[in-house]
Amino acid sequence: MQLTRPDLAQVLERSVPACPTADLGWLDAPPPGARVLRERVVLDQGASLTATADALFGWGIHRGAGLVIAPSGPAEIGTTVVQGVRVGPLWFTAPCRVVDVVREPDEIGFTYATLPHHPETGVEAFRVLRDDGVPSGLVFEIHAVARHDFWGSRILPRVAHRVQDRVTRGYLAAALAVGAR
Repeated sequence: MQLTRPDLAQVLERSVPACPTADLGWLDAPPPGARVLRERVVLDQGASLTATADALFGWGIHRGAGLVIAPSGPAEIGTTVVQGVRVGPLWFTAPCRVVDVVREPDEIGFTYATLPHHPETGVEAFRVLRDDGVPSGLVFEIHAVARHDFWGSRILPRVAHRVQDRVTRGYLAAALAVGAR
């Protein structure tokens, strides 16, 4: 946490050798006290699975959500990304590592796990899915499991949840915007 925009390249350099603080299994079996978030949005008619996936893997959905990011590359297993999040006058950095990638005909996406110095400990999955039950045939889905790691999040959990919800709404809006192009 700091008052000026963080040097994300420096945080990325420190984060690359770090080990994730949560594992992929949290999505199926959340630990006690973790918050589970699952959101999805139906993409507009004319949305493309390929274009939405390209935006996701190229970090366009994250940038579109209003995050400032520094990735070590496109989203592939082992990629490290540091996100800068501004909350009022404060900046927080949120380093993560991509731990899973799915590239199937009807499902494309990735999951990342938090690294040390992230305000939360957890995992978050982003998926573009074919769904014949919706008009466009495509949905964008987010599934996150996290618990508070930062002292401020533990003292003010409602504020931490609002920040997480704001970022999640940003991801969903960015996915819709890609689909509308």
